[in-house]
This record gives sequence, structure tokens and C-alpha cells, in this order.
Amino acid sequence: MFAERGYAKTSIEQVARQASLSVGAIYLYFRSKEDLYISLLEETLESFDAELGAIRTRSDLHPTSRLQAAWSHLTGWAMSDVEGTRILRLIAQPGVRKQLSDEVAIASAGGIEKIRNHFASLVRAGIEAGRYRPVDAQETADLLWSLFIGILETSDARKNLGLEGPSFTESTQAAFAAIEGGLRGMVSAVAEAA
Repeated sequence: MFAERGYAKTSIEQVARQASLSVGAIYLYFRSKEDLYISLLEETLESFDAELGAIRTRSDLHPTSRLQAAWSHLTGWAMSDVEGTRILRLIAQPGVRKQLSDEVAIASAGGIEKIRNHFASLVRAGIEAGRYRPVDAQETADLLWSLFIGILETSDARKNLGLEGPSFTESTQAAFAAIEGGLRGMVSAVAEAA
């Protein structure tokens, strides 16, 4: 229902009708429309955890290629699941926490934390392989996550206002290149000189 009509145009009454439930039954399980909507993200986050875990263990890829593959997986999902990205952005809205049950908030936070931890592990692997300079891997993962969410917002703002600018794909590629360039830092210069 949310995918068809969008979050703003979907009511709890419509969801209940579609599910052949009463509105009261929906509220037995979900605190609010936001709670229900964000709970839909849980399956996606579980899928990310599995996929990023598989990417982390790929022996056929160099650690830096694994980080690129993880970023590509995340950004590819964003292009294919617009409603999922809206759910992610709703989480960041001021005041939404009070609309969420503890169960949904904890599950969503745990799923996002797993994604960030996968990215941090991939950065650490690049450092250990000597391809990235020593940095705080968790801070770098947080920066990648922030860039991802920010690019989603900027891309939508451009579309909504008819502004010119790079596509979502171009923006994500440029952001990743900038982060990876910073990670490589002097390591690349030394490798190139050798």
C-alpha cells in the first residue's frame, strides 16, 4: 500500500482494510503509522547485513574492491527501492522516535549499526592490507553513511525543485571517490613512487 500510494497518502485505515484487519488490530502491533512504516525496513536491513557480510568475506576481491562492492550494493538498492529510501529518511526526522515502539526503534537501530560496522570492517581491512592510511574506521563508516543519506536528500530536492545537477549515481560515485582518495592519501603516493 505504501509503495503504491506513498507514505503521506496512505492512512492506517487503508492499510487495515487492505490487510483485512480492524484499525484497532493494527494499533495492537504498531504504535503509529510511522512505526508500521519503519518496521517495513527491518527485512531490508537484514538483507543488507547478509549481503555485506558475504562481500566482506569474498577472497576473490582485494579489500579496497570489497569496500567499493559494498558501497555499490547500498547505492544500487537506493536506485531500485525508492520507498525503502524514504523509510530511511523518515527515521532522521525530528520527533519521529516518540512515534516508534521500542521494538521497531531497536530493530532499526541494530540493522543500521550492522551496516555501519560492515563498512568500518571493510575500511579496517584496507588499512591492514596497506592500501589505506590509518584512520578511525568507524568514523569513516559514519561519514559514508552520512554521505549516502545526504545524497538521497539532495537528489530528491533537485528533482522536486527542477534543479540541475549530477544524477544520484554520479553523486554517489563522486562521494565514494572522494572518501577513498582520502583513505589512500599518502599510501597511494608512496606506492606510485615505488
